[in-house]
Amino acid sequence: MGLLLSLTFLLFGIGSAFIGLLITQPDAVFNFLIPLPPKADVFPYNDRTWRATNEIPAKNSEIRPFRVDWPEKDLLDLKQRLENTRYGSPISDVKFTYGFPTGQVKKVVDYWLHKYDWRAQEAVLNQYPQYLTAIEGLDIHFVHYAKPQVAAKPVNTFPIALLHGWPGSFFEMYKLVPLLTTPRAIGEFDAVAFEVVIPAIPGFGFSDAAHTTGMDPCNIARIYDKLMERLGHTKYYVYGGDWGTTIARCLTVMYPEKVLGLDLTMYPVSVVPTMIRTAVASVAPSLVMDPTESYKLISNHLYTMLQEFGFTLLQSTKPDTIGAALSDTPAGLAVYILEKFTFFTRPEFINRTDGGLTEHFTMDELLTNVMVYWITNSIQSSVRIYKENCGYLNCGKLQELPRYPVTVPTVLSDFHQEVAGINPPEAFVRPYFKKLVKVSRHPEGGHFSAMERPIELAEDIWTVLTAVLQNEV
Repeated sequence: MGLLLSLTFLLFGIGSAFIGLLITQPDAVFNFLIPLPPKADVFPYNDRTWRATNEIPAKNSEIRPFRVDWPEKDLLDLKQRLENTRYGSPISDVKFTYGFPTGQVKKVVDYWLHKYDWRAQEAVLNQYPQYLTAIEGLDIHFVHYAKPQVAAKPVNTFPIALLHGWPGSFFEMYKLVPLLTTPRAIGEFDAVAFEVVIPAIPGFGFSDAAHTTGMDPCNIARIYDKLMERLGHTKYYVYGGDWGTTIARCLTVMYPEKVLGLDLTMYPVSVVPTMIRTAVASVAPSLVMDPTESYKLISNHLYTMLQEFGFTLLQSTKPDTIGAALSDTPAGLAVYILEKFTFFTRPEFINRTDGGLTEHFTMDELLTNVMVYWITNSIQSSVRIYKENCGYLNCGKLQELPRYPVTVPTVLSDFHQEVAGINPPEAFVRPYFKKLVKVSRHPEGGHFSAMERPIELAEDIWTVLTAVLQNEV
């Protein structure tokens, strides 16, 4: 009887300890039960060719200057299409809760036709040097800029890749360029600045689209690493927003010896431990997190996600269908993209008549981003990244990615109105970022922070560089 009682207490103690560990360290328990596979088995380190044939493209490391110069005949075609826009029947008193209302569609088209000056915006796009270079059979478009050196005051420059997502473009990063390339003193360095590289994702804008399947964020990361190496940078910093965050995570996990520092505005972590912590937090938040961050729990945003994330299901399953539908109509393309600049800038903007579109952006900025998609006819190829990433359910290696810890110095830029539920509480995140400099909390700012809050975002990026130069991590 005594032995049975002892065994009972022992099993109870072991069970209690396991439950305690599961609650307080679910990441460690999960990794013990399901060990991380070797990186070589998960991530795509090997070269590919992205052409429709099996022909291996000739190796060509040439970097060719590029300028945006859209033919006048195509501008005339755009004007005719806008003038012939067919509008749907309006519905009253719904603001943006049903999507982009007909009355606002007419206002966008009217501005595009009568006030928007493409040639002026073309000059804005061309203000920084742009280039094309062939990598794995695809021409990759990128901006590459550093302020000219002055002999009397040499500047230590550090390369950084600024990575955009969807429905953004390389233009989304333009406001960051002067903020990062203007020298400043840091510690013993009298003058330091960034050398900025802004690559366009394959299939976005002026970068070629893959002709075969599989162009997921980690394959893109390999291409970007080759680009940085071709520019002479074997070590570099990285910033990522939206899909750029996933590509940046791939870069830091695949090539930690090359990435000197990282800034992210989206930072989801491993699903199973997050679900466990979320379940515990729903009944006893102080056990697993700072209760003031309860608003970040994904469980508080499920209804909103069902309402506002329908486009992700469509683009993750049938991207070519929506792509084909949008490729022939500039008005349709514009409202499909601009609708994301309402809710994902401020969720409450869907309850405003104008969707708050020009509250934080100008209509010129918004339409120039749309024009990058229109003039390159890249909306169809751009939305395929959703299918390649996850196929909605068959996530493969991308499901594994958040489980791998980031081992480089990192700042997480936490803009309060970022996509609901995507950035977990700090306690959930820390186990995955081994050299976390800080979670930089910003009371204002939404999903398109590089366009909306560039000064604050640039300061976060400078914080990463400062931490590295002063050996603070």
